[in-house]
Amino acid sequence: MKLGKPAPTAGTVGAQLQTPLLMKVISMLDRFAAFLDSQDRILLTTHENPDGDGTGAMIGLAHYLRALGKVVRIVVSPGVPPSLGFLDPEGRIEAYDAEGGHRDLAEWPTTWLLVDASEPRRLGKMHSAFLASKALKVCLDHHLKDAPEGFAMEFTDATASASAELVYGLVASRMPRPLPRPMAVALYAGMVDDTGNFRFSNATPSIHRIAADLIEDGVEPARVYQQLYHQGRPERMKLFARAFNGLKLLHEGRFAALTITRQDLEACGADHDDMEGLVNRPLELRGVEVSALLYEMEDGNVKASLRSRERVDVNAVCREFGGGGHRLASGAKLDGPLQKAQTRVDAAVQCQLQKDLAQP
Repeated sequence: MKLGKPAPTAGTVGAQLQTPLLMKVISMLDRFAAFLDSQDRILLTTHENPDGDGTGAMIGLAHYLRALGKVVRIVVSPGVPPSLGFLDPEGRIEAYDAEGGHRDLAEWPTTWLLVDASEPRRLGKMHSAFLASKALKVCLDHHLKDAPEGFAMEFTDATASASAELVYGLVASRMPRPLPRPMAVALYAGMVDDTGNFRFSNATPSIHRIAADLIEDGVEPARVYQQLYHQGRPERMKLFARAFNGLKLLHEGRFAALTITRQDLEACGADHDDMEGLVNRPLELRGVEVSALLYEMEDGNVKASLRSRERVDVNAVCREFGGGGHRLASGAKLDGPLQKAQTRVDAAVQCQLQKDLAQP
């Protein structure tokens, strides 16, 4: 089944900015659309501990695919964070359960589509099922990566601000307007989350135009912002206070480093979701160019999340440790213990600071 193309509107992004770069993206999305047309049973997944962009992009894709008559499932590990629950009012997203209902997950799909990630290991606990699956493996992503591996096909564009932006580009000329409200809200929230509510340098003219289109489709920006960012718990505030009590300022105040231990989480009654947004807060300090948050994982490894104000390439730092992401927002996993990982990250960040701040 093919969806008919709606009449062009003033808000149609593709008609507003016909640059060679945009035409390249449109060509990629045309190939992606043709590929999806040929598939039937599709599993949508994203990186472990899903964020707003990965979740919003998957929900947007699921609406589009179901309109095409495809059979679709969304499975995430460990589950949808409470702050993103409003994006899935029907409760269709499944929390991965390797010992229960998802023991045979590898056998279900004919197509496994990884969204907002182009490194299969970022699936976390689902990685083994991904490797065991005989499904056609595909990724849709906007993160920087030299050559995605482990996929039969990849659809990536590092110039996009968010994976939700790519999904919007796919559906904008292929679905009637207005878009279904849950779909529009999910795509808008994904773009808000990955652009820091349009504050980061990746908030391009194109994504502002898309946001306007989605607002015309009925999205309420203030309500989305409240649901994304004003649903914290007291335990979250306690954790933030504990983390900032141990804040380190290095490299003449240009590098702010935070750490969270398992004991910190237990002492505050907090969990992983309560750390959301913590890594961004030190960038509010005058003179800080890079912020890092390192926290202990249950398996003893350490997750590093890095953010840059503007001038320093933290993606280059994270790639040293097998991670990646964006130039100004990246992450990686390192071997523990925490102190050893912190020493390695501190050295790498300060080396990158020295290099990038020396540029005119």
